[in-house]
Amino acid sequence: MKRNSYSPELKAEVVLEVLSGLKTIPQIGQERGIHPVSIASWVKEARSKMVAIFKGEIQDPEVALQKEIDTLHKKIGQITVENDFLKKVSGKWK
Repeated sequence: MKRNSYSPELKAEVVLEVLSGLKTIPQIGQERGIHPVSIASWVKEARSKMVAIFKGEIQDPEVALQKEIDTLHKKIGQITVENDFLKKVSGKWK
């Protein structure tokens, strides 16, 4: 038996539909041809990750990437200063 694979966009759309409260999980599952257990699993995952998002534990990938770039730039600056210092000091001992 082949497992169905659903896109993240579809999962998000279904979860939002469930969270709207206008229809039950079984109703949505029947309309979309998706097993209610799958939908319930997506809703549970979304709810748990929402808490993490608001705690700041999960960030927008672009924000996380920019923070990593900033950290690396600081490290490069630190290493450059240390390298220049060592060049000066080693030149005095020659």
